[in-house]
Amino acid sequence: MAKKLQEKIDAAIDLYFNGESKEALISIEVLITDHPGEVMLLNIQGACFVELGQLNKAIKSYEKALTIKPDYAEAHNNLGNALKTKGQLTNAVSSYEKALSIKPDFAEAFNNLSFTLKELGQLDTSVKSYEMIIKMKPELAEAHYNLGTALQELRKLDTAIQSYENALTIKPDYFEAYYSLGTIFHERNQLSTAVKNYEKAIVLQPDYAEAHNNLGTIMIELGRVDEAEDCYRNAISSDPEFAGAYYNLGNLLNDLGISPRSPLEEAENCYRKAISIAPDSFLAYNNLGNLLKTLGRLDEAKDCYRKAIIISSDFAEAHNNLGNIMKSLSRLEESEVFFRKAITIKPDYFEAHSNLGSNLRDLGKLEEAESSCRKAITLNPYYAKAYSDLGIILYSMGNLKPALESIKKGYSLDSKSKTINLLLAIIESRVNHKAITNVTDTFNNIDFGIRLASNPLLLNRPIESELISTLYEIKSLELDSKIDPTYGNTKGSDYQLFEDGNSIIKNMANDLIKMIKQAVNADIYIEDSFFTIYGSGGGGINRHNHTTNPLDTDASFNLASQKYSLVYYVSAGDQNCSEPGILKLYGPSEDILPTQGMITIFPADRYHSVVYNGKKDRVIIGVNFYSI
Repeated sequence: MAKKLQEKIDAAIDLYFNGESKEALISIEVLITDHPGEVMLLNIQGACFVELGQLNKAIKSYEKALTIKPDYAEAHNNLGNALKTKGQLTNAVSSYEKALSIKPDFAEAFNNLSFTLKELGQLDTSVKSYEMIIKMKPELAEAHYNLGTALQELRKLDTAIQSYENALTIKPDYFEAYYSLGTIFHERNQLSTAVKNYEKAIVLQPDYAEAHNNLGTIMIELGRVDEAEDCYRNAISSDPEFAGAYYNLGNLLNDLGISPRSPLEEAENCYRKAISIAPDSFLAYNNLGNLLKTLGRLDEAKDCYRKAIIISSDFAEAHNNLGNIMKSLSRLEESEVFFRKAITIKPDYFEAHSNLGSNLRDLGKLEEAESSCRKAITLNPYYAKAYSDLGIILYSMGNLKPALESIKKGYSLDSKSKTINLLLAIIESRVNHKAITNVTDTFNNIDFGIRLASNPLLLNRPIESELISTLYEIKSLELDSKIDPTYGNTKGSDYQLFEDGNSIIKNMANDLIKMIKQAVNADIYIEDSFFTIYGSGGGGINRHNHTTNPLDTDASFNLASQKYSLVYYVSAGDQNCSEPGILKLYGPSEDILPTQGMITIFPADRYHSVVYNGKKDRVIIGVNFYSI
């Protein structure tokens, strides 16, 4: 080759390696016009086309070079690379093999062949190829690394670790090798070692999004939530289109629950961003549904679960979750279908068996319900909720003591469960015929089933004259003049309305329980009680609500929206009121003028005030309760 031609080729190659592929291509094409039989020019032309994304033209250049010089090993190898990039892996393998038949010690072709065989799933053959490369060229760090990836996929983890370490010995800044070591040690639950390797990868490559993301997952496992959040945010910062990082950050924020930072709103945004990047992410749809359910947006949650099922029809968890939504919407027949579908897909899905049992109980199919919960317990004898669900079913069947024993078993497995603590208090009190005097534990994740509308529920009941007489007897007692005329355990007075020994009051407590159960179609837990007697010109009570219990005000549990107040107007007085209404509800505004015997039920977090300027005594009694 003439010296002048070589100088021009070298200049074009310099342009190529400087990232100026267009300029290099122009120079090469001029040279090809003058030297059409020079195969090196055609090979370089092909390389330029590859860089410019013009693969078909690149393939033609390589093929033309090989027509002129069939034993041109480098062109066979480069043709293989172009075919591999196009996804024609089998043809690429053929090109690499031709290159090696011409030049058996062609390490680069061996490496490319091995990688392609790995992509084709021919891992054993790929491993043998990498091992041959390493024998020929032991200083080739890439070959050691690629051998490690093949061995890792073959689950030969010890030898994979050694290959990665060999690659790092040759090339200490091989950040991908540190990352791969991190994945192996993470899988083996050697978390501290995994952390070190991920951190080394990040030091070498600060914008390594996958390493940040995986490091975040380990921090979650270590309970270092704040650090995990930083890792996921770093992953997103490094790669704003990293759907997995958005999904993981959404999960983290969702698990945090409601906080002063209101992470649930951001969690929702993260899930939606993950879905916008990866529309087929059924996991993101499912978890977004879980979040929306927590927020009480049941229709939206339902849509998310349906989308998850459309994407992955055999996703048992989404069927189960959709069943829970339908149950919350009182669409019990539909929820049964979804629970059964989840079980069909995943017969050992003990949560779905337990949920089906609870659903069947609400449908009145008590024997089937019992069988489903017992199946859940058989599948997982340590699943506390199945025991509590079974306890409720047995209670509904009138088997009080077995019900109590089942709930106690659930409590022994999960004493921190707020639901089980509550159920245990209720059932134990009823089995032993004792009043619930104190439930100190809080509630969490209780499926209340019933949601009263913002407007109160009004019912009418006959009034017993004997009850009125009894309440007036109580009024005649010497009362503490320092407190307002509201008595009961809410105010800490000596008069405990539902714990009073008077049979009439006791009967009234039972009557109220029946009425509340009728009103909300559910069991109830009476949290406190009160009664009020207004004398003539009684005046009123300022704007307030009934969510003063520490349990209600704890934002992490969001109980305020699950608590209800019931007021029973025993005697409504003479109704002569100078203000528009005796019971004024706010948000939306509504005035209620009660009648004798009327029951008013409204959300306890709804603000209200009481006005009464009549001349006759007005007697009311009430309870606050949580539905379960």
